Amino acid sequence: MRPCCRRIAIDRPIFVIGAFRSGTTLLEQILAAHPQTGYFWFGTHICPRAPVIAHWATRVSQKIGHLDRASKPFLHNPRLEFTLFSPCECEQLWSRIGQSAWDNDRADLTLGADFSAPRFERDLFDLIRRHLFLHHAGRFVHKNPVNSLRVGYLHKLFPDARFIHIVRRPIDAILSHRRTAARLQQTFAADPLLQQLFEEQIRLDVLSLRIPTRTWTQTLALDREHPLLGIANQWKDLQLAIVECVERTPGLAAQVLRLCYADLVSRPNEILPRIWRFVDLDDAHAAAISRAYTPRLSPPPAPALSDEERALLPRIRQIVAPAVEHKLMPPCAY
Repeated sequence: MRPCCRRIAIDRPIFVIGAFRSGTTLLEQILAAHPQTGYFWFGTHICPRAPVIAHWATRVSQKIGHLDRASKPFLHNPRLEFTLFSPCECEQLWSRIGQSAWDNDRADLTLGADFSAPRFERDLFDLIRRHLFLHHAGRFVHKNPVNSLRVGYLHKLFPDARFIHIVRRPIDAILSHRRTAARLQQTFAADPLLQQLFEEQIRLDVLSLRIPTRTWTQTLALDREHPLLGIANQWKDLQLAIVECVERTPGLAAQVLRLCYADLVSRPNEILPRIWRFVDLDDAHAAAISRAYTPRLSPPPAPALSDEERALLPRIRQIVAPAVEHKLMPPCAY
């Protein structure tokens, strides 16, 4: 590591957590727009040891026309756009310790404060510092739904971290999850080269957005019955992993902000300042970002239910009930 990076403090990193299709990408984009935040990006996958070099190489490639500069809609969320420099989850980093959603042999990705991987931890600190240096930033922001299973471990590594737990109404998140996965699979299956890439290099099954949680066997069994039921079980496990960790970890509750996705998109004038205050970035830059995003935020259309989906609603409600009824879940989960 460069000496200048070694001296960089990792001050109160911000982790956005929650189930898939709950607004985590939107929230990360808002936070990442602040000039005081740094984050992983696409080049982190390609050149994790030298993100600064990768950054400028990408800039040069765009300038000479080898790479596209244009913003494009996310496949999983066409309402949002990304560029090569947009924030990236970089889930594959966790493969270094066999704890990634990309590792097919894992039965549960939950990591608590009792887990230890000193070499990985040193590399993770190093990587975050390099990205703070790259972005000339003082705060690191990262979103990843899988991190919902790692809150205990992340809190051990970063005792002053801030966690933003965003929750979308269960049936909306579950239906969106199912339909998004189906759309992704259709998109990639239509292109033989992309299909080969995802099957052999990236593993196409990951496009189902199903990850090993503590009741993984039950998720698979329910998935065989109907995908919506498997997704519901995963939603429940992700939420319980967060709230139960917060419940048993002294002092952690004060470092977690619970948000309802519906409130964020329907009342941004109220919710965005609350978020900025929570992460201690409530300044003129934050106000400008809020003004820019507020006109763009609106509730998505209510999903139209098929007869099959409507018939499954009682089962879905039964599956998610343990999480929905937990005292630390926000009211929008009901």
